Amino acid sequence: MQALDIVIGILFIILSYFIGSIPFGVVLGKLICKKDIREYGSKNIGTTNAIRVLGKKVGFLVFFCDVFKGCFIIILIKILGITNVWKTPEGIDIFLYGAAAILGHSFSIFLNFKGGKAVATSLGVVLVLTPIPAIACLLMFALVFYTTKYVSLASTAATLTVIITTWILFVFGVKDILNFGYYFIAKPSLILSILYTILAMLILIKHFKNYRRLLNGTENSFRKNKKD
Repeated sequence: MQALDIVIGILFIILSYFIGSIPFGVVLGKLICKKDIREYGSKNIGTTNAIRVLGKKVGFLVFFCDVFKGCFIIILIKILGITNVWKTPEGIDIFLYGAAAILGHSFSIFLNFKGGKAVATSLGVVLVLTPIPAIACLLMFALVFYTTKYVSLASTAATLTVIITTWILFVFGVKDILNFGYYFIAKPSLILSILYTILAMLILIKHFKNYRRLLNGTENSFRKNKKD
């Protein structure tokens, strides 16, 4: 049975990659606005460019879809485990299902293995696995974006916040979950904390071009002047 469970787990990882590969920015842009988001603005398929090119309503719809990509398979597996239908084998960390979705967004099989920065999809993974770091990063994103109007800076601050809060929980979190309330302050595993850190580094690397533009003063901003 263990071998079959591993095969099923691998199939779920593959499915998560394909779901993560769905470029909602491209799909919704073409369906709703009759635009290919890759031909406008920064040409990125993520939320920021979607809001600029497709408008706020479609842009936020893209955001929620990208977040859902990251958490869908994890939620499904948790439901299967709670109902004793199927449990992921010990050899497969549950984070791997989310990581597959993140890789799918960044290297989409539907876009010749190109994609976006996967910030929203990563948020979906973090939200369902470790709610406190996810909530903290959302608050930090809102604060930095409100004060600077730069999404790249807000995303960077949010990413670093996830790492800091995750390691704080690793040191001070509750080891044994006694009830649902403890789920929010549960101690993440060492492997999960390390994988989060690796994921954060990949997201920051994806933002290197943005950092260059920030230094050059050419980074796009949502700040409006009186003429706008």
